[in-house]
Amino acid sequence: MGEGFRPADHAMGLELQLEELQEQRQRARVQGRWQDARRMEHEIEQLQAELAATAELLAVRGPDPDPAPRLHHADELDTTGPAE
Repeated sequence: MGEGFRPADHAMGLELQLEELQEQRQRARVQGRWQDARRMEHEIEQLQAELAATAELLAVRGPDPDPAPRLHHADELDTTGPAE
């Protein structure tokens, strides 16, 4: 995992993917697309395993030492458009 890897951000992305896939699986079930639903079950299991591994990494490593980037001096931004 690269130097810029942020486990907390990765976990959030996995959670969003899981939620979307679970909704798609439910739609497949309602529509009687059982093969699609089974395929999505497998994908959900893989994402859950990756999320568990990421959570374990967070537990061992602790919170990100470098918090998410923040905008400094926002009051100095020029909102009138591109420089000419």
